[in-house]
Amino acid sequence: MKSKEIVKQNLLAEPLSPNAVKLARGIYNTYIAQDEELFLEIKIPIFFKLLNLHPFKESIKDIQNLLEELNEPLAVRNFEFHGEVTQLKFIQFCSYKIGEETIKIELSPEYLHAQREYMLDSFLFNL
Repeated sequence: MKSKEIVKQNLLAEPLSPNAVKLARGIYNTYIAQDEELFLEIKIPIFFKLLNLHPFKESIKDIQNLLEELNEPLAVRNFEFHGEVTQLKFIQFCSYKIGEETIKIELSPEYLHAQREYMLDSFLFNL
């Protein structure tokens, strides 16, 4: 079966905030540094340092809000992933759980694929 030609698309409904982009790139760089392991466990002080936040409970709420911003679903048309084509696919950046000392993040391989192959408005790879 021959794959269809991929058509690049603007997938973000609205631009991400600068801090959301900074957070996404920090998470992505950690993913790269950990041999592209999709499951990450990152200590909360690293997020504080990355985002220039003070170590307060409110700052954890700020991080959560940024993760929610990153998780706004992308609607990708004619999405092909591992040989399977879906006419319309909704994908999110990650799933996450905020603990006492760390944030556990599982990146979506579909989202990373969409960033590389489908997004005109890609923010992870345009460094």
